[in-house]
Amino acid sequence: MRRRALAALLATPALAQEAPIRILVGVAPGGTADLSARLLAQGLGARLNRTVLVENRPGAATQIATRAVAEAPPDGTNLLVAGAPFAINPALFPNLPYDTARDFAPLTRLVQGGLLLLVPAASPLRDLAGFLVAARARDVNIGSAGNGSMSHMALELLALRAGARMNHVPYRGSAPAIADLVGGQIEALFDNANTALPLVREGRLRALAFTGAARNPAVPDVPAIAEALPGFLAVNWFGVFARAATPDPLLDRLATDAAAIFATPEMRERFARDGDEAAPLPRAGFADFVRSEMRVWAEVVRERRISPG
Repeated sequence: MRRRALAALLATPALAQEAPIRILVGVAPGGTADLSARLLAQGLGARLNRTVLVENRPGAATQIATRAVAEAPPDGTNLLVAGAPFAINPALFPNLPYDTARDFAPLTRLVQGGLLLLVPAASPLRDLAGFLVAARARDVNIGSAGNGSMSHMALELLALRAGARMNHVPYRGSAPAIADLVGGQIEALFDNANTALPLVREGRLRALAFTGAARNPAVPDVPAIAEALPGFLAVNWFGVFARAATPDPLLDRLATDAAAIFATPEMRERFARDGDEAAPLPRAGFADFVRSEMRVWAEVVRERRISPG
């Protein structure tokens, strides 16, 4: 059985080609998505003895890079590193130039990280319970990195699950939202742990809660929202996808190698320093995860009547 699988793998056209493997990323260089793609490229290059390149194609809420892979040949030479917007966009944009479920084969999740619910250091809101009391009584001015961002979706999920009232203030990215939060122009913000932790440790912001399934080891005193609202989960994640119809032996090889790269103690330690988690999944598990994410965010978009603009 193993010899037949190896023979099928070696016969797969993608491995017989000398063309480089390209990993497309729908965001600009820098940040966890880009870092994950570059670490993946380095590891795959060594394992496959192939040139593996990273191409950043930002724009249109990651749709440019995603469409490029959807239209590429199904031979394993064009991969996509995508995150939560991959699962959010089908509900948010009714006319995507690709079919998320039909056109892609999920390979493995690489990294995931929850968000921190943040308030200014001088805020009278001291904990999640107090925040929810306030948000059920009045509209809390809460910022986000933009419509459809995970910081936006997390607040909408909290509003839906907790019956909270939120006055959403969208920004063009996390940096200006953080600046206004520190300055007291908004009352609260969900932001990635890796960017928020330095300000929390400096005492300029206070973290009330974490959106992961359990507490973040980097801030163990900050409770998970799931402790108050069981099942609550809103994480930024990044995984790797290939074109659907790529031969199964090649998909299995790419998925196995990508997962192995991110399962090492060194990789886990690298991401843990930033409050994130290297969290690879097998192909079937990752496909289930993506489908679950699509269902959750479709419900949030529908119930909260979210539009992309």
